[in-house]
Amino acid sequence: MKIYVRYIMFGVIKIFLSTLVVLTIGLLLFLVVQMSIKSGVPFFLSFKLTPYLIPEIFSMALPAASLLATTVFFARMGANNEIIALKSLGIPPWRVLTPIWIFVLFVSLFGIWFNDLSMSWTRMQIKHVLLEGFETTLLTQLRTEKRFVTPTGQYEIKVTDITDDGELINPEFSGKIGGVNGVAESAKIEVEFNVENPTVHIHLANAEVETTQAKGFIPVSYDFSIPLNEVFRSKTRVDPPASEVKKALDNMEIEQKAYRRSLVSKAMFSFLSGNLNGAANEDWKNRTANEKNYERQRNRYKLTIPRICAAGFSCFFFVWVGAPYAVLIKKADFSYAFFTSFLPIVGIYYTLFTFGLQSAKNGALPPIAIWLGNVALGIIGIFLLKKIH
Repeated sequence: MKIYVRYIMFGVIKIFLSTLVVLTIGLLLFLVVQMSIKSGVPFFLSFKLTPYLIPEIFSMALPAASLLATTVFFARMGANNEIIALKSLGIPPWRVLTPIWIFVLFVSLFGIWFNDLSMSWTRMQIKHVLLEGFETTLLTQLRTEKRFVTPTGQYEIKVTDITDDGELINPEFSGKIGGVNGVAESAKIEVEFNVENPTVHIHLANAEVETTQAKGFIPVSYDFSIPLNEVFRSKTRVDPPASEVKKALDNMEIEQKAYRRSLVSKAMFSFLSGNLNGAANEDWKNRTANEKNYERQRNRYKLTIPRICAAGFSCFFFVWVGAPYAVLIKKADFSYAFFTSFLPIVGIYYTLFTFGLQSAKNGALPPIAIWLGNVALGIIGIFLLKKIH
């Protein structure tokens, strides 16, 4: 039996590793192209993201590689009547499948780790690269064309020249958001990175600024800021790593309480000063939308750990269903195994996973609902195990 276990482990791991390599290369090329098209960034900048995309690629490739490896191997065993031979020796199929389940359980733990990295570290590094790349792109375009317009058309900058150290000479700037327009004597670009709202600041010296509220000369410095989402068409959100979820929830709770106190204090001041219109300011009018945003963010943070665990353990549940199914079909044909096992399993899992994720985000279902896909595959797997026994 030990020899047979080694034979099974070697066969499955060999197919698993080769499949993982192929999927990694394919997904890497796909994500680089998708990032360039979706975010509107140049291809050379997308390729700089390659090292940071590895955790996201592995989080997608591990479940697929696990399922394909076990399905192909055990379908071949079934076609060669090896399972029937083992049964004739009094060895139940579950004993053959157990070593693979243990192996994929460890793969699932790596899947959890890669999912955690892809939702936090990977997305944060992507925003870093985008911002750094934008600074270079902006200076290059201003040097050659003397003008830069964001892809959304909301912000525009014109210059007469740029010095060797990157100082903008006689910049003209305009932003449709906020109605900001003006000119300045000089300006410097500074990239400010934070998780929620990474921004490119253009520090203008001796600026004459006109906004929808006011107009005037500012002799010292004026900041003309461009949010990253206005530069690149990327709305990817960065979630905190699993180890920092509690801290993020506590910080958000403090921020929400401070926001509520601010609203109440402003309303009380307006009433006491006899300014009844002041109690109906924009902050107070938008309180419902802001409270909903806090609630959505709270649900998102609470989903972080269930989400990465459910996604990571999809490796195990894919194999839980795929291995007994492959034994039942008894066909060593790769394409047949792919279309009859991989597509249905992935379809069932991701349909329920997406439903549970969206319902939990909206607060309609508890965070545990994100495990619906795994639970469904677990039930199907039990039924198939009974069939092969």
